[in-house]
Amino acid sequence: MYFEPEKITSKSGRELKIAPIGPDHAEQFLDFMRQVSEDTHFMSRYGDEVGLTDKDITIEKKRQKELFEDERQGMISIFDGERIIGNIAVRNAGKGRKTTHRCSVGLAVRKEYHGEGLGTILMEYAIKFAKSAGYQYMELGVLSDNIKAQGLYQKMGFVEWGRLPEAFILDDGTRIDEITMYKKL
Repeated sequence: MYFEPEKITSKSGRELKIAPIGPDHAEQFLDFMRQVSEDTHFMSRYGDEVGLTDKDITIEKKRQKELFEDERQGMISIFDGERIIGNIAVRNAGKGRKTTHRCSVGLAVRKEYHGEGLGTILMEYAIKFAKSAGYQYMELGVLSDNIKAQGLYQKMGFVEWGRLPEAFILDDGTRIDEITMYKKL
């Protein structure tokens, strides 16, 4: 996925940049994922599970390269200066022809930027990209206690279609359901 970087403005009037990311952003992206995974339990991993070794960065560079060069998949980030502060990934829902009409998305924004409208902006870009890539359905998973994210997804036209009980078990033993949602594009 590629498009020219664009300037955007947050709700508070902060000027930011939105752009697709590729292998040159691997280390920045891993740093971003570690931070957002430390800030909240809503992510699929804990912060200490996001590796920052040379091997981890090499693996991430390869993954980012594949996504960047794929016309139907990719990652879009919002930058404050050179720092990734928000990201959304659009990926194929499956590998075969039977699922080429479906994509999945994953969204994260750094905690200190919550409430700035960045999730909405990232979703708008992802939906636009998914439509142009020929997808007919967009899917995602959200934890049942992540009320703000559920509100965003509903606002963007997603509807709940299922729930996996106790999909996440936190280190303290808390069990949280995952809600699956979709949007017809």
